[in-house]
Amino acid sequence: MSRMNNQYNSTSVSTSASASDSSLALYFCSQPCMDKFIALDIDDLYRESLLNVESLFIKSLNRCQYNLKREKQQEEAETEAELKLENELKQAKDIELFISQKWKEAEINCQLQLSKLKSKQRKNFNNLIHLIPKINENEYMEIKYIIGILFQMYKRDNCENNKLSSSSSVSLSSLELQIFQLLQLNDIEKICKYPYLIHSYTNKIYKFLKISTLEKLQPYIIPSIIRSIIGKSLTNAFGIWSIDEPDGNKEFFGYSLYPSASFFNHSCNPNLIKIKKGAKIIFKLSKNIKKNEELCINYGNSINDDLEIRQKDLKEWFFDCLCERCVEEMNLKNAQK
Repeated sequence: MSRMNNQYNSTSVSTSASASDSSLALYFCSQPCMDKFIALDIDDLYRESLLNVESLFIKSLNRCQYNLKREKQQEEAETEAELKLENELKQAKDIELFISQKWKEAEINCQLQLSKLKSKQRKNFNNLIHLIPKINENEYMEIKYIIGILFQMYKRDNCENNKLSSSSSVSLSSLELQIFQLLQLNDIEKICKYPYLIHSYTNKIYKFLKISTLEKLQPYIIPSIIRSIIGKSLTNAFGIWSIDEPDGNKEFFGYSLYPSASFFNHSCNPNLIKIKKGAKIIFKLSKNIKKNEELCINYGNSINDDLEIRQKDLKEWFFDCLCERCVEEMNLKNAQK
């Protein structure tokens, strides 16, 4: 389950598919990577879905680019909607109930808009452009990530009827989806910290998916599923970075979610290192361990920073780190006061 930006030294495969634009393409880090993607796709559903998102995102940007007045009006309306939701969130007595209600309202509004279109109109995405919300790049990447998980769900539910039914990779994906259901949701905490996200999740990401996703994936576009995918990725995803550059800088490409790997706890002095190999992550011991010692990884990229910076960054995972290293540094700092 991964979300990736276009990569350097990439091999591309283009298609007119549902996007009806031969200039659109998916990019892969290597030919074997592309071959594996094609082999695991079903009737080009995943490829067409990604290209469809790409096409509508670009058309949405172009639509505003050529109408600056319209773009300004949209930005003002969006800011107003964000502030309205933020104020409502602050006044809500039951935050969880409030958030759930906003997801339900998003579904009702989408259904209402789509009900005004004839069946033939709904199948032609060019007729839906005026309904597509303007999304930013982060939301665009989030949508592509969600599409990837929806495709895995579709493949799990339909594998008995296609040639992939005996594939070990399909069985592994099904297992990961089962584990995915066990992961903790953190959307409430995240929205409380960043209130604008409730507008982004419900009125933009969900609406974009509901209106634009291909028919075969539509049964999965319901509030409970989309909210679950977003909420579980917030604190369980692994960042995907470029190979170390000579100056030590890395380029961020996106993130992947490996459900079975999400059960590793954090330590600022981890005994595991993660190595990315293709679409897989391999965990290896970085030091000798004692019997019954917990295996830990490090979250984020601040492991080499001082205590204050590490503690601040780890707040994004909604916990206070009390690993041995942090406790030792806290005690040392207190002793120096």
